[in-house]
Amino acid sequence: MSQKDNQSVEQSDEVTQGVDARRRQLLKLSAGTVAGVGVVAGAGAWVKNRMDGIVHQEFPNEISADFKPMDQRNVNQTYALSKKLQAEHPERNLNFGIESLGPVQPGEKPMHMGEAFMTFLHGAERYDNDKVGYTQLDFALEEACWHGSMSLAPLVQAGVPGQGVLTWDQSDVHEHQYPFKDSVEKISAIKTAARTFGAARVGICRRDRRWDYNPLYHALTEKTLTWEEDFPFEPKSVIVMIVPMDYEAVSTAPAIPQSATAAQGYSNIAMLAGQMAKFIRRLGFQAVGATNDLGNSVAYGIAAGLGEGSRNGAMVAPNLGPRIRICKVYTDLELDEPAYDKPRTYGIQEFCENCKRCGEACPSGAICMDDKPSMAPTYPGSEDPLYTWDVNTGVRKFYSDPKKCLKFWADNGGDCGACIAACPWNKPDFWHHRLIDASNTFTGGTVHGLMTKADILFGYGNVNDEEAVRKFWKSGFSGDFV
Repeated sequence: MSQKDNQSVEQSDEVTQGVDARRRQLLKLSAGTVAGVGVVAGAGAWVKNRMDGIVHQEFPNEISADFKPMDQRNVNQTYALSKKLQAEHPERNLNFGIESLGPVQPGEKPMHMGEAFMTFLHGAERYDNDKVGYTQLDFALEEACWHGSMSLAPLVQAGVPGQGVLTWDQSDVHEHQYPFKDSVEKISAIKTAARTFGAARVGICRRDRRWDYNPLYHALTEKTLTWEEDFPFEPKSVIVMIVPMDYEAVSTAPAIPQSATAAQGYSNIAMLAGQMAKFIRRLGFQAVGATNDLGNSVAYGIAAGLGEGSRNGAMVAPNLGPRIRICKVYTDLELDEPAYDKPRTYGIQEFCENCKRCGEACPSGAICMDDKPSMAPTYPGSEDPLYTWDVNTGVRKFYSDPKKCLKFWADNGGDCGACIAACPWNKPDFWHHRLIDASNTFTGGTVHGLMTKADILFGYGNVNDEEAVRKFWKSGFSGDFV
């Protein structure tokens, strides 16, 4: 090893030791807090109670009276994949080029959404073995992680419905329905099966037409589909499941190992949704699995009590943060009304009001930096319907600009995940982090601001960190498994 390499290793060790020392300080502080709480009521029970959240009978976000379901033809990835939709609405491509790319120079042709999406899908062709996080090694991992999803249900990440294991075919529904004695037995069976299939969490809620795409659109066959005439049955319930993504891989964002764990997440949820749908059908009930197709996964995740909406538009789940992927299963299996899971709030949206780390980390400037959530987007161009055609308004939340996000994916050669890596809720499952998460249900803005600063101080949430990429590629040899 050269003298320069030795110096680099020594400097890296010094940085790591400094971060570890600051984390030990946090651990000591948290331990003192736990000790105090433990004397009063028992720390473990207190944390669990706070992490369970506050139950709501209705969807926790304000929804306007004239809210309409999202037309899947207006989902930007559906549009980007569909040649027919692009031919029908060329102005959308023009607006994407102007608003997302900045002023177009004379004689320059702006990149269209379809081109941006295809550039993202073929990012591996641009590997650079001299660029940390973008080498042949990194892209090989990403392609391998996508292999499961593309084999099981191609392009589900783009919302194409009814493919592979997510089939709409109901010919294998068993002729006899299993004689469940009550809703409790149904819930127990479904959640036990979900755990067996690999779900980290599962919730069951009523089907809510507000969160379903209507009409649906198949971007490969170029067909507009309806729930009444094309979908095989009328759903009564939606089973929502989540899987985690690898913490070390997410920490490399926006480098390609982050894209790899996102791809693995899609492979996992395609299999998970397909298995759960098959399980339900063999019990004699109709069922269709879905990932990004059929409806809004974040809204259904919130409705099923699995998490809460956040500044970057993702669902944040307690213990896991936004480092998750969501799938769902539509079924005609029905529960008694009181048995359905209910939405829960955990203080996450209030925390987001005072944090903004995801917005600061976003390389495309796509994430809203407003102090408060709104009923419609406020970003540049948001008042122009020719630019905001892919945004569903009427829910009080933070609105991001999805076109700017997609443009960065094309530039990056993979997706991004910087907002996930930067989020203070994105932590390994250590007890002192859970204590801090639990306190967010009752602490206010000043304390939230201090927590965000502490997150930075203790070395969490960095993006564009080449050292994180090197650490990731050593993590499999670190003793976690042999």
